[in-house]
Amino acid sequence: MNNIKHFLKLAFGHSPETTKFIHHQKEMIIERIKLASILLIFSYPGFAYVDFFLLKSANSAVYKYNIMAIHLTGFIMSVIFLVIKHYAKKSLKNFVVNSFIIIYLLLGAFASINSQNLTGNIYAYIIILFAVVILFPIHPRTLFYMVLSIHVLFILGLQLVNHNYFSHVVQQINSTGAAAIAYMIAITFFTLQKRNYINQYKLKNNEKSFRQLFNLNPNPLILTKVTDNTVVLINEQALQYYQLTHDQEASPLKADFLFRDVNERATIINRLIEKQSLRDYIMEQYIPSQLSRWALLNFELVEYLDEPCVLTGVTDVTHLKQTEAELYKHASLDPLTGVLNRRSGIELLNTQLNIRSSRSEFILCFIDVNDLKKVNDQFGHTMGDDFIQTICEIIKNHIMPNDVLFRLAGDEFIIIFFQKTIDKAQHIWDTITQAFEDMNHLSIKPYALSASHGFYHYRPSTPISVEEILEAADKEMYKEKSMYKQLNSLKI
Repeated sequence: MNNIKHFLKLAFGHSPETTKFIHHQKEMIIERIKLASILLIFSYPGFAYVDFFLLKSANSAVYKYNIMAIHLTGFIMSVIFLVIKHYAKKSLKNFVVNSFIIIYLLLGAFASINSQNLTGNIYAYIIILFAVVILFPIHPRTLFYMVLSIHVLFILGLQLVNHNYFSHVVQQINSTGAAAIAYMIAITFFTLQKRNYINQYKLKNNEKSFRQLFNLNPNPLILTKVTDNTVVLINEQALQYYQLTHDQEASPLKADFLFRDVNERATIINRLIEKQSLRDYIMEQYIPSQLSRWALLNFELVEYLDEPCVLTGVTDVTHLKQTEAELYKHASLDPLTGVLNRRSGIELLNTQLNIRSSRSEFILCFIDVNDLKKVNDQFGHTMGDDFIQTICEIIKNHIMPNDVLFRLAGDEFIIIFFQKTIDKAQHIWDTITQAFEDMNHLSIKPYALSASHGFYHYRPSTPISVEEILEAADKEMYKEKSMYKQLNSLKI
């Protein structure tokens, strides 16, 4: 029951979309009448040949004259329609369109009534009736009044010319059934066409609204095809963000700039197919290759114009990543010397111990700055800080890029030497010590630079903790520290 109500509402109901559909249908019907008129004009010589030659020997003169009049009327009406259509400045009125459809039906009805004088069939009426409802899908209400009035005239006309009672009854039943079926076909066609039009109209409006929202969005938005990563839509914000200049009609744009490589895109597409969306995906992008930016991407699998697409929203988080890096720097680095602090250094050592492979072998150098208390007492803590900074700067300048220096405590530092023998580590320390002495000879500073050190060679096969490594290196350092104190006491 609900389906029937919906069907009738769709066929006979009124709405803004229906008004637009009716106008669309009228323009289509006008074009079809134009084509039918051209066809009738070019067919008229054939009809004339039939009228004047093939039907020349027909017994009924009334039939011949009537069929000539019907064919001539069709020709004249076709010419009139083409003239009206040619000179019409605006779209033809509904009255004009409906009048020509009525004339087609009348010609079919009169042709079948006239056939009673010769063949006794009603084929012309039925053929034209079905042709009209299929080719000219006018509103069912208007068509109902047309078909009803023409059919009543047709029945009355049959009654006047067909005096065979049984033949007349059969023709009435058959023609009425044909008219009813034709009308049902007309309603069905009209309803289907109206539904398709409204769906297309809504789809077009939705697409228009989507495009407007897409372009008005303050963040960069990119819509790409799943199949080949071709850009379908890209708003102005995205063009500016990625520094693109693009003419969509000139050449298709690929969204390769979104991903580091094809494997990353394939991974994201697979996750989208599985979950439909992917949120808060952070990646570093290069725009262009020299400019690094961090972006937070949100992906959504959508269908646009019957094709699977990926909607990508982009948020620039470069400033946040820079702030995060600054926070990490402050949390990881010693504020006085700029090297790693104790927490970061201990974490690195724990990581190396957990790796337990040949790559995790290292030599740890425990450093204790000599005479820091003495410098603080004689020259003040500011000069003591300068003392620490100077020593730390010299050490940093003499170790390799893959080696790590961190501050363990106030005057204690650790160097982690990677991929070096104990002799190589000692050689580097000797160059550091020589740099201290060179600085002392220049007498640039009021204090003398020196530090004690101790090594521990860590091998992955050794079961030992970070604390035990530091303790072992500290003991080695203390031996040198004791010797330094003894030498200083002898000088005094």
